[in-house]
Amino acid sequence: MPAARYKVNLHALAPDATEAGSNYADVPLEAVPEEQLRQLLTALDDLARRRPPAISARPCIRINAAARMATVTPIDGKLYYSTWDTKGRGLEVSVDDVLAKFGATAKEQKPAPAGSKPAVPGRPAATNQRRFVTIALLGVAIVAMNAATLWMLFKPHRTILPPYAYLSDAESDALLSQVAGAYQTGVKEGDRRLEIETKGLFHFAVYGRNRALRREHLQSGRGARIADGAVIITSESGVLRLVNENTITIYGDTYRRIAN
Repeated sequence: MPAARYKVNLHALAPDATEAGSNYADVPLEAVPEEQLRQLLTALDDLARRRPPAISARPCIRINAAARMATVTPIDGKLYYSTWDTKGRGLEVSVDDVLAKFGATAKEQKPAPAGSKPAVPGRPAATNQRRFVTIALLGVAIVAMNAATLWMLFKPHRTILPPYAYLSDAESDALLSQVAGAYQTGVKEGDRRLEIETKGLFHFAVYGRNRALRREHLQSGRGARIADGAVIITSESGVLRLVNENTITIYGDTYRRIAN
C-alpha cells in the first residue's frame, strides 16, 4: 500500500511552522508525507505554547487528504481541529489526534493466538461474507450521498483573491472589532446566518424550517488591504467587504446585522 500523502497549506506561518506573523504569505505544499506533516503539526503545537493567548496573526494549517479536509488552529496555547461541520472553535486535539483522524497512524494488528487454526471456508461462510459486503457497500453509499449533499449546501463559492497585503495586527483587530456581531441574509429556510467574533472566528450557518439553525461552518479571518480598501480575508479565500456599519458582503451574499 503506498504511503499516505497530504495536501497542506500553511497560513500566516513560516515554511517550517516554527513562527507566525502577518508577514508570512500562504505556503501551499503538495504530496506531503506523514512524517513531514507530523513535524509541521508538532512545530505548530510548540508555537501555540510559546506565544501569548491572543495570537493576532491567526495562523493555521489546512490539511486535505482524499475526501477529508480540516483546519488545525492554535488558540489559547492549544491546538483546535475544525471541519466544515464543527461548531464553536473546534475540538481540542494533540498532534497524534490529528494524524489519527486522517488515518495516518495505523493501529497495530494483533497476531493470532498461538496454536489457533484458520477457519475453513465453506458455502455458508461465503454467503454471510457476501451479505456483509453488500450491507457495508450500501452503508457507504448512503453516507457518501449525505456527505455530498451537506458539502454542496455549505461549500463556499470559489473565488480568486485579488492582490492583497495583510494589515498590521492593530489595524486588523480594529477592523474585526468593527464588524463583530451577528448577521443574516434573511430568515427563510435556506437563508444564511454569520456570527463574527472579535478574535477573528467566523461561524457560518443555514436556517432550516422554523428558523432552526443547521450545522455551522467555521473559518478564521484577518484584515487586509486591496486596491479598493480594507477587507477581511478568510481562511477559505473569502473576501468580506464592509458596505456600511450594518451591512457586509461575502461569497456574493449580502448580510445585514441583527445583533452586535
